[in-house]
Formats: sequence, C-alpha cells, structure tokens
Amino acid sequence: MVTRRTLVKSALAFTTWRGVAQAQQPWPARPIRLICPLSAGGPTDALARQVAKQLGTSLGQSLVVENVLGAAGQVGLDQLRRSPADGYTIGISANTIQAIAPHLRKLPYDTIKDFTALGGLAGFPYALMVSAKSPINSVQDLVARAKAEPGKLVAGSAGVGTGTELTIAMLAQHAGLSFNQVNYKGSAPVTQDLLAGNIDFTMDVISSTVPMWKQGMVKVLATTGAKRHKVIKDAPAMNEIYPGFEFSAWFAMYGPADLPAAVTHRISDELLAIQKTPEFQAFIENRGLDAMPASAEQLAKSTRDEFAKWGALIAKMPKRES
Repeated sequence: MVTRRTLVKSALAFTTWRGVAQAQQPWPARPIRLICPLSAGGPTDALARQVAKQLGTSLGQSLVVENVLGAAGQVGLDQLRRSPADGYTIGISANTIQAIAPHLRKLPYDTIKDFTALGGLAGFPYALMVSAKSPINSVQDLVARAKAEPGKLVAGSAGVGTGTELTIAMLAQHAGLSFNQVNYKGSAPVTQDLLAGNIDFTMDVISSTVPMWKQGMVKVLATTGAKRHKVIKDAPAMNEIYPGFEFSAWFAMYGPADLPAAVTHRISDELLAIQKTPEFQAFIENRGLDAMPASAEQLAKSTRDEFAKWGALIAKMPKRES
C-alpha cells in the first residue's frame, strides 16, 4: 500500500537525486549572464556583445548581455560582486572602473578582493572630439576659447569616475583652466548631445570615435595614447602638446570573488583563443582598438599594478567633488 509518507520520501529522494545530478553536470550547463555596467549602444556594450557571441559559441552555451546602469558602472559591478560564484554570472569592466574609480569615490566593494580576474579583451586611448560642425579645429583653439570665455565651453562626460571625466580633468589641469562639465549616464547620450550641438566637446574611447570620424561626423583634435593613433594619424597625441598627458585604458572580463579555478581557467583560455580569431581581430581593428591578450593571472596583476599607479597619481591631483 502506498502511503502519504512513502510518497513524500519518494519525492524527497527524487529532488535530492536531481540536485546531485545537476551539481555533477559539467560547467556550463545553462546560459550565462554577462553584466555590462554601462549603457547600451556604447563602446563597452558593443564589445560585450561581440565577446558574448564568440564566447558563447566556444562554451556551447549562450551568453545573455544585461546592461545594468548606474553610478558610472558601480551598480553593475555591485550586482556582479553579489552574484553566486558559480560561473553563471560574469561581467565586462575596464581599468577606469576597477583601478581608477576607487580613488575618486567611495565604493560598496573592493575592486581587487571582491572580483575574480578572467582575461583581457582590448586596449585603447581616448580621443578629444568636437562635432564636425564646430568652429573649433585644434586643441590650442579649444583652450584659447575656454580661456577667453571662462565657463562658456561645455564638456560632456560619461559620468563621475569614468575615463571621460578623468581625461577632461587632466586637460583642464594641463591647460590651467576649468570647463563647464555635464555628467551623463554613459557615453551614448554624450555623443547624441555633441552631434546635436548641445555640448562643445568630449573625451571618448577610441572605439566610439573612429566610426564617427570615418563618417565625417566629428573632428578629432587629439588622442591620449603614448603616440599618434594608428587610424587617426593626423590628430596629434596629447603629449605632443602637453608633455606628460598620456592615458591608455583597457576592457577586461571579471567574475565574482572565489570563482572556481576550473571555471576561471576555462574562460581565460577561451578568451585567449578568441583573441586569435579573424572575427575578433577584425572587430577591434575596425574600431581602432588594440589587442589585449591577457590570462586571468596576468589581468589580476595588471589590475593591482594600475590600482597602485593611479592611486599615487590621483593623490597628487587637486581635490574634486565626487
């Protein structure tokens, strides 16, 4: 006779068996969430979707990109930090978020201890650009106008603590002036207002700049790498005008802290393999990015090194409101 107690025991046994069977499934056994902490349509989002496409193919599971916006990447990174360390939530970030932002504002997490480095994606400088319709044609012209009419030129920033805000601050410091700065939630709305004539200039990542420059939508006044950019060769490097003005950044992939070593190494190996594919190389080349093959271990070291470097540099900069 089948009793209620027997049915309950059978159900419990089945549930336990199913849980054990699921736990024993090799990773990944289901789709993976990829957090992009910045706006859709921006450079970080474009790279996230390219990596999601290729990494999903390599892993045999789809990667679903989710844009989690707020506080220049802070909200998305906090969600990543609080996600289970099981390999089913990973995220894309940048050195501006992982190594620079902690020195500019108080964060709810430790960017070194609370995340697992997974692998490098791409490196890039920033570009100082104005609309193609702007009467400004050079850095010297922009600075002269800003000094002649203090507070009139409007600079668009992708948000407090972003590389955009930092490079605008660096320009102001080197030129000995200040700008009327407007902070947006991501680079996409900054670009919209630049093209509409609502702001005068911005500093943006090169991958956003190159396509618009090729279409004649913007003028690039300078780039921030150690030397002139490989695509926009006519624009000077900032350090040609202001010696010591150099800023290069990178995108990379992270997971929550304590991610299983097997998952970390699998993702790291797949990202290194993706770097070698013609598809990924064409993607970064078309956007003026540089390849950044870095293993999980190499990325972890780079993050620590950048954190220390920018902490020392920012400590010497004039104090700013966060």
